[in-house]
Amino acid sequence: MQDVAGELMARGRQVAVARVQGVDDNMARPHRHDYLEVYVLEDGRRDHFSGGRVHRIRAPEAITFPPADEHFSYSPPGIPFRRVVVYARPEAVLYPHALAAISGGARVFRPAEVGLATVRALVDQMLHTQEMLGERSQDELRLLLTQLLLVLLRQQEVDAATAARETRMARVVRHLHDHYTEHVELEELAEQFYVSRHHLSREFRRLTGTTVISYVNDLRVDQARRLLIESDLPIARIAEDVGFGTVTHFNRVFRDRTGTTPRRVRAERPVAGPR
Repeated sequence: MQDVAGELMARGRQVAVARVQGVDDNMARPHRHDYLEVYVLEDGRRDHFSGGRVHRIRAPEAITFPPADEHFSYSPPGIPFRRVVVYARPEAVLYPHALAAISGGARVFRPAEVGLATVRALVDQMLHTQEMLGERSQDELRLLLTQLLLVLLRQQEVDAATAARETRMARVVRHLHDHYTEHVELEELAEQFYVSRHHLSREFRRLTGTTVISYVNDLRVDQARRLLIESDLPIARIAEDVGFGTVTHFNRVFRDRTGTTPRRVRAERPVAGPR
């Protein structure tokens, strides 16, 4: 599914919004971005993996993710959904206390009747403003975004113990996030979670859209990319630290998933200016 709001952010917007509906649109891998996200579910149900938990969202609930939070969403087969997603740079939030309130991790909100009407009105106004004004919409969108956050923060917050009901496959995903740097054997993983290898493979693919090994490699490559940019560790050391047995295997998997090489990512990383 095309991420229209994400494309607008990549072009330099401070705030972007998009409404999308679909069925069986499960993310194949977790993602993170340097802007916050407000996800308003208007219809259907959706599960979000974040912070080692699965948050089960039911319309008309909303969930917020702080910048750099690694997350992905999915839903059972055949369940249609409609949602509005708002992306925003932290500096676009006009009130520091509103930004601080959603910066500690994913938060789930269940708007009351009056609050729900306000949330829907603000979301519709954001979509209309972006469509009518384009690049000139940013000042008004910053104001509407801040209002949206304030309204959500006044709503009932769903208790984490209620929102986070993990299925067996969600526990498998959480385990992989915690142990992706270690050797992963499908047979051992199935035994650990008391399922057959066949059942694990089938249900994992249904949940994530990919295989266990492919998912683990994605996690390793994502971490390796960050280390290549943010550290001066040798490439061979990074390959070992994220779980690859050999540099040759690391280079091949990294190129398959990113279209480039670890050496090129390291060479093209931004150079820090003088402090």
